[in-house]
Amino acid sequence: MPSGRCGTAVMGGTFNPIHHGHLRSAVDILEHFQFKTVRMLPCFQPVHKDQPEVTADQRLQMVELGIQADVRLEVDPREIIREGASYTRDTLQELRQELGDEEPLIMVVGMDSFLSLPTWFHWQDLLQFAHILVISRPGWEPDFISSLEEFYEKHRAEHVAELQCAPAGKIWMESFTPLAISSSQVRKLCREGKSIAYLVPETIQRFIEAHSLYK
Repeated sequence: MPSGRCGTAVMGGTFNPIHHGHLRSAVDILEHFQFKTVRMLPCFQPVHKDQPEVTADQRLQMVELGIQADVRLEVDPREIIREGASYTRDTLQELRQELGDEEPLIMVVGMDSFLSLPTWFHWQDLLQFAHILVISRPGWEPDFISSLEEFYEKHRAEHVAELQCAPAGKIWMESFTPLAISSSQVRKLCREGKSIAYLVPETIQRFIEAHSLYK
C-alpha cells in the first residue's frame, strides 16, 4: 500500500447491480483523498427503497466480482450477514469497535442521501463513529432543511485534511462528475434483452447472464 494513506472509507448501497459508475467513484475517492481503502458495503434490506428482486447473496457476489481488479477496494458483507433492516448507525458502531478509537472512518454518501439524513435511524449519532463525506455533482446547490443545515454548519470541516486528522465528527462536501450510469438503467436493458456491455465489468455481465437476473 502506498505510504501516507490514512483512513477507511465506506460506500454503502443496494448495488443492484454494482456498475462502473460505482467503481469509478470509489477509485476517484481513493485517489483524491488518499484513503487506505474503500469498503463497498451492500445492504441486506434497504430501509428507504423497495426490496431488490435479486437475492442479497447475488448482489454480494456481484460486488465481489466487481472489485477484483483493484486491491484497494474491499467488500464488507456485514449487513447481509446480519440480515434485517440495514441501519447505518449500527454498521458504523460495529466498524468503530473493530477499527479502534483512532482510525479515521469516513462514510461516503451522495447528496441525495445526505438530504434525506434526517429520516435515518438515530441520524445525529452518526458522527460519533465516522466522518461524513458528501459527494455531489459540480454546480449543484441543494436546499437544506433547517435541522440538517444546523447539523452541517456545526460539524463541517474547514479543510479536507480534517478527515484524516481525527477518527470521526466532521462533514466535508466534494464535487465529482460521476459516470452517467445507473443500476436502474442496467436492469431496464436486461429486461429489454439489450446489451449491458461496458456499463458493468465483464465478470458481472457474465454473472447476470448465467443466472438470468433482471428478466
